[in-house]
Amino acid sequence: MKYQLTIVTLALLAAGCNSSDSGGSSDQSSPTYSVSGRVTALAASGSETVCADLNGNFTCDSGEPSVPANNGLFTITSSQKSILNAPLIVQLDASASNLSRYSKASKSGEKTNAFFVSPGQQKATGNEINAITTLVAGQVASGKSIDEAVQLVKKQLLALGLPATDNLLNEGSNNEYATLENNILSIIGAMDKSAADYSLAILSGSLEDYKDILLNTAPTEEALKGLVDELNQSADAVALNDTGVTTFLSDGGVSSISQVDYPGQDADFGSDAKDKGFKFVKLDANGQPLATEVAEWPCVKDERTGLIWESKLNDASSAQHFDRLFAYQVSGKFEPYIEDIKLAGCEATGDNICTTEQYVNYLNEMKVCGISTWRLPTFNEFYGLINFGETQKDDDDEVYGLTHAYFPLQSKASYLETGSVWTSTPSFTEYSDTAMSGSEMRSLVQTRGSNRGTVSMIEIYSDQVENDNYDSYQMPLRLVAKGITQ
Repeated sequence: MKYQLTIVTLALLAAGCNSSDSGGSSDQSSPTYSVSGRVTALAASGSETVCADLNGNFTCDSGEPSVPANNGLFTITSSQKSILNAPLIVQLDASASNLSRYSKASKSGEKTNAFFVSPGQQKATGNEINAITTLVAGQVASGKSIDEAVQLVKKQLLALGLPATDNLLNEGSNNEYATLENNILSIIGAMDKSAADYSLAILSGSLEDYKDILLNTAPTEEALKGLVDELNQSADAVALNDTGVTTFLSDGGVSSISQVDYPGQDADFGSDAKDKGFKFVKLDANGQPLATEVAEWPCVKDERTGLIWESKLNDASSAQHFDRLFAYQVSGKFEPYIEDIKLAGCEATGDNICTTEQYVNYLNEMKVCGISTWRLPTFNEFYGLINFGETQKDDDDEVYGLTHAYFPLQSKASYLETGSVWTSTPSFTEYSDTAMSGSEMRSLVQTRGSNRGTVSMIEIYSDQVENDNYDSYQMPLRLVAKGITQ
């Protein structure tokens, strides 16, 4: 999953070789790896299934190594070395918990689907799984290191009046955690599992905010329902795409199969492992789904994030042309520099759609795909659209940054010629004291070529900068609207 803004690179793997002399033979069998520990959750019966969560989605998926615990003890064995780094999941029944009346599963008489998780610690032995390790794992899922996650959860537990030390990952069986554990189990049993890692990241980072519920021995159904709904809605809002890398490097080159000898590659984890890359749907003029093979479509829906993106046109006279340039504008806050307006695409067409704000208004008036809430994407939203696994190239032999099958018209206009577009997110820099008065710093992301994902910074001028016949920057656009996550 893509949580931090970093440049994604693929390392070349050095191939080793096996040899044997004429008088002997070598063992060609695959090595095996094991990870063991104990389920120390107070609510566990001791015989629950434990799995190594290889793709990091907080679910025991089919094919992931698993084993039933014996009096809480478990040892998972696999030929995949990545089990040492994987989160460990124990599947639990939460039907007897406080939230059972709210859970859809319990209403139908089924067991409530709940789990606890321990973060991957590269420990072959001594792993524990309980409510406290689950909170730590939630913070690890948000991008923190094990040590950072432990310290954050420890600080919050102490603020709640509960015991906590630096050895937090081995303290979860403390009876003083009984109420907290019961309520966390209830919440997990009812939350949307499709975004469980995001929901737990939010919950584990906000324990003090939910103190009155988490430490209540009998919280009301209304309070628990409100908390779960809030987590689900927040998870929808922060859902992110993965990198799009679905292939593996091997001794023989690129492979579509996970490599036992080289575990832990990008394609082994997150949404790329689960869904094989991005999940896009073409939309018609009314915002309804189209067949994948249609030749024209005005919009694309990202089913994972719920965002809808405009498609571009190959018509130089249209404001929606893929290489059309615009000056940046936010009315009342940042009015564009006159030289940037002169060089925008409106100069040639005469349509007076010269700025980012004018283009947003234009698309909303047109109600493209039936939508009147088009806007500039945030930096993170557009960064999340970059497909680092795309292999299709343009006429200049540069690989496309967005998934070509759904975004065939991708700009390379502007000075950078890298596919960058305007976003709504400003940039702040320690060097801002050297910036020209009346200017603003903006972050741009390169979306074409082998360096796609590279972030650069530019200084753009407003109308408050004295005209000296030099322009600053004009950029293309690709607007976005919030859809509904399916």
